[in-house]
Amino acid sequence: MNGSPATNRRLFAVLAALGLCWAFFVHFSPHYFAANEAVRLYFVQAVAQDGTPQLDAVARRHGSVPVDRSEYGGHLYMDKAPGLSLLVLPLYPLVRALHPLVETQDLWLFGYLACLAGVTLPLLLSLWLLGRWLTPLVGEGESVWILLALGLASPLWVYATVFFGHGLAAAGIAAGFFALAAQEPGAGSVPRRLLAGLALGYAGLTDTPVFVLDALVCLWTLLRAAPPSSGLALRQRILHAAPVVLGVASCVAVQLAYNTWTLGHPLRFAYQFKGDPRFAAIMRTGFLGFAPPSLDALYGLWLGARRGLLYHAPWLALGLCGHALAALRRDLPWQRRLDAGFLLAAILLYAWLVAGFADWPAGDSAFARHLLPIVPLLAAGLAHLPPKPWLRAVLLASVLYGMLLALPVVATFPYHFEQLTYPVWQLSWPLLTQGRLAPSLGRLLGLPDAATLALFGALLLLPWLLWARLPQLQPKLGWRPLAGALALLTLALALAVGDVPPPDRTVVQLRAQAIRLLQP
Repeated sequence: MNGSPATNRRLFAVLAALGLCWAFFVHFSPHYFAANEAVRLYFVQAVAQDGTPQLDAVARRHGSVPVDRSEYGGHLYMDKAPGLSLLVLPLYPLVRALHPLVETQDLWLFGYLACLAGVTLPLLLSLWLLGRWLTPLVGEGESVWILLALGLASPLWVYATVFFGHGLAAAGIAAGFFALAAQEPGAGSVPRRLLAGLALGYAGLTDTPVFVLDALVCLWTLLRAAPPSSGLALRQRILHAAPVVLGVASCVAVQLAYNTWTLGHPLRFAYQFKGDPRFAAIMRTGFLGFAPPSLDALYGLWLGARRGLLYHAPWLALGLCGHALAALRRDLPWQRRLDAGFLLAAILLYAWLVAGFADWPAGDSAFARHLLPIVPLLAAGLAHLPPKPWLRAVLLASVLYGMLLALPVVATFPYHFEQLTYPVWQLSWPLLTQGRLAPSLGRLLGLPDAATLALFGALLLLPWLLWARLPQLQPKLGWRPLAGALALLTLALALAVGDVPPPDRTVVQLRAQAIRLLQP
């Protein structure tokens, strides 16, 4: 943002309202949380209570061995990157002191609080930094519009509400990059650049493939340290990039130290010792599960109805177009062209890398969760789009479409069974229309489901109402573009729903399974 107190207050109010929407549904319950989340929570308990990364004692206390686990030397370990669990580790003794039952049946409560502290709040901070970068380019109203589209019409909404590492990784990448990009080339204090490097590095400590993005951002920092007219300027570039590189390198060192602590060697990663035979087979494919991607994987990640990023948030395609347009415009300052070209290249390269992972569909999870770290980078491309009425109509229609696909997932069951080809239409919307809601703050307050939905609807309107009160509001739509947007939305929904086959026996069984897991 421009730094004025009034602007910052308005942005804070919008982000606080967005945070209420994110925090409303409690995707943890006494009898169920996902395997990905369970093993992270078991790790926190093992370290805090037993002083060891080994999960053996925790598994015995809970009477279950996590599916997502590593096995080495006769012991159980967490098979995830440690960043998210380490971040919330100091919170556990405090919660345990106030509520001792988190050791056993109320671990779900700590899971919810840990999600708020370790995922939701960092994502809100990253959106604030994205807003600081956007506002000088497009104005206050338009920048908040982009933030709300990102927060309520993309996979970011789902992963702000679950204790997976991808939300924190996306927050770290966005915070680090946009904190640097908001500065003039070669400017910014050393502590600021060091903090940005730490944010970038912590994203990799939370989701290991993100270290590839970190390396690319370090290269971009070198290139952006001086204008092309300065020539090589090697000393200037190295001095400018050094704090960023140091921040990233320190998190690499933490990862290596963690490997040594848990498995006895800095280059011995938990991923290499998956305990479940199916997951172990995935890691034996290529190099730790990675190989050149197939066309099916690329299509599935971008456009497929099961996991496709652009299928579920088509407005992000306009972000790609915006970066491409800005990179090619000769009338823009060199740093803006460099930033846009870098983001375009980094997004495509990271998506290519993820598509080469043997488990790119990512099991029983919603949307393209492995692509989440590039979602804020994609959204930033909207800042470069020309203010054409027809383009705004397309953008509005696609944002509304994205909201209609994200909302039922958040409000019901945020995990999509991999057997489903059209999970939003075959699972999420049927659950919502049947009133099968996820646990929520409304339910914890004793409200009936109808009142809970009404309260959530009011919370969902609040950030948009705050946006509508912003000065210099953009985008401005006349009735024709608005009518065009509604027509496009209707057509898109008709085509999407019309493509879904009638529910077969498998779909009916999976719906019943989700309903059982949602029971209070």
